[in-house]
Amino acid sequence: PFAVKKTNHIMSAGYAERLKEYPNKGKCGLPENYDTSRSLSSKISTLANLLNDSSYTVVLTGAGISTSAGIPDFRGPNGIWTREQERLKQLQLMMKKKKRKRVEQESRKKKKNGDDDQMEQLQDDREQQQQKQETSNEDNLSFVTAKPTLTHRALAHLIATKKPKSNKQHHRNNKSHYHVHHLITQNIDGLHGKTPQLPRSHLSILHGDIFTEKCPTCHTEYIRNYEISTIGLQPTGRYCTNGSCQGALIDTLLDWEDALPEKDWETSQVECAKAELILCLGTSLRIEPAGGLCRLATTEGFLEAGADEWDLSDDGDAKEQSKKKKKGKKKQQQSTQKKLGYVIVNLQETPYDDQAALVIRAKVDDVMERLMSKLGYGSDWDT
Repeated sequence: PFAVKKTNHIMSAGYAERLKEYPNKGKCGLPENYDTSRSLSSKISTLANLLNDSSYTVVLTGAGISTSAGIPDFRGPNGIWTREQERLKQLQLMMKKKKRKRVEQESRKKKKNGDDDQMEQLQDDREQQQQKQETSNEDNLSFVTAKPTLTHRALAHLIATKKPKSNKQHHRNNKSHYHVHHLITQNIDGLHGKTPQLPRSHLSILHGDIFTEKCPTCHTEYIRNYEISTIGLQPTGRYCTNGSCQGALIDTLLDWEDALPEKDWETSQVECAKAELILCLGTSLRIEPAGGLCRLATTEGFLEAGADEWDLSDDGDAKEQSKKKKKGKKKQQQSTQKKLGYVIVNLQETPYDDQAALVIRAKVDDVMERLMSKLGYGSDWDT
């Protein structure tokens, strides 16, 4: 037997610190904008109409849906990578200041003795260490204690609960009895998994889960109540207990160079191709290829991806559905598939704003709370 590391005090910023150096993190620190109250009300009504009209809706979530749980995002004004860039600028300024000070000292022919210079260097190092510690303290937010937000709970409810009776006139097939049919997340915080109503079969996790380790042999997943300490699909030190497998478990957290998990990625593509509407919540859509999934809800994006030749039936697994090409004439229902486009709810601009059917600038929780009322779920859906 081996000792299990106590990792429940690893903080949210610790995940970002574990990632390898990567310079192309996209635009960080862009200003946040808010729609006026009147504009927001109108847009939420439009969104409710789109959801009622859609027979198949997929939701793509990003870090912005978890900020109200105390987990910082990455590119927001107070995001982890935004602060990282600010710290780098401050460090560069500090180094320039120190260099200028040395030049001045040399020009004065080092009037101070060596001991004084050494004390001054120690003071500079102490200030730098204090600044690093203060920044680290700001990031001391644990994934373990974080709880699902209103948005997490609302999405699970929309997947698990049929549309209210008032929306029956919008039902065109069995699947349209639900407002949301599949959820795709780029988040690693595990908050979707903490939402009891959301089954794993309706959730695609693209960048891993900090609470999940898996067996690469039999593909069994293990959800823990503590954070997994490794990153980059590395061995965790535990072993599979599924029958006689005993495979070495690995973490599911992707580092920059790691490929997306095949099953979840294939499922994501198929689900988005099937979607008439894609709702993008709290994501900057700047990490590819996940960011480009929203375009599959447009006729142009659907055809550009060659999705009109995919087998989008419910038979078979996602991998076969997404890769299987049709022979001969394409199915009529796919060539004429209805597309309502995609909706973005995010405070910052994204690279996909221009082609969106609707862009809402508001906090995601505020939008979802009002949307649930508009869709007819009443005030007791969250009890």
